[in-house]
Amino acid sequence: MKNIQFAALCFISLSAFAQKQITLIEDTVPMSKGTQSAFIVEIPQATLIEVEKHWLKYVSNGSKGKATVVNGENLQPAAVNKNILPNPFNIYSKLLETTEAVKLTAWFTSNDTVFVSAQLNNDQDLAVQKYIRDFAIAEYQTVVKDELKSEQDKQKALEKELANLIKEQEKSSKKISESNRAIQKSNNNIATNNADIQSVSYKISDQKGMVERTAADANANKGAKQTLKDLGNKKKKIQSQNENENKNIDSMNKTIREEERKIADLKEKANSKTAQIEQLKQKVNEVQTKLDGIK
Repeated sequence: MKNIQFAALCFISLSAFAQKQITLIEDTVPMSKGTQSAFIVEIPQATLIEVEKHWLKYVSNGSKGKATVVNGENLQPAAVNKNILPNPFNIYSKLLETTEAVKLTAWFTSNDTVFVSAQLNNDQDLAVQKYIRDFAIAEYQTVVKDELKSEQDKQKALEKELANLIKEQEKSSKKISESNRAIQKSNNNIATNNADIQSVSYKISDQKGMVERTAADANANKGAKQTLKDLGNKKKKIQSQNENENKNIDSMNKTIREEERKIADLKEKANSKTAQIEQLKQKVNEVQTKLDGIK
């Protein structure tokens, strides 16, 4: 069942990015000059606004005639293309946007009476077909190039997000390393302080004996007691330092746990981004293949 679902998803993906063929047909279609021979082509994925803008510019190239639009029908008088006709001619056209394409219908005539068609048997229709097909292919390529750029931009954006996630992981790893070094330094300080405490404790014990021995001498006894007090304060100070070092160790361990949780979350997000990037890479390749196939 899973294999069937996966195959279906692949088919949908390929269908969404499959290159569509440009098919041009000739048919008789009603227009302002009656029902005349016309050339019809559909441009996939295109939008009416863009195609109409480009088409009107395309047919006006080299012409001195002023284009008009009447009831949705475009007229480019005095169009110039010696491959179609030696003298200027008129191009009538209509454009219609559908759900999947823009439909272009065009009529070519030199006198508004006789319209270019295959029935005239003079190969002018072949020149017209090339003229329209060249336009349709260029428009389709433009649309797919925009599609390709859109997918590439999405991929770049995700790759940038992934790079930021990796940087955040590196920052967290650096904090963990710094915290571990701080813990090691605190442990070393505690070890040194413990040795100092033991040394001071021995001195305190000795000094207590000195206080007892100088009991009969007030001045000596006073000095001995002050020394004992100083040693006691020194011991307390070192013990206080150890307490601070232990607090620092607790703080660093908390930081490590927080950063480890952060790294786990970042890795999960990075894996998700990586999967999305791989999907977009596939889309980019599919759109590129579609673009390469438009001929």
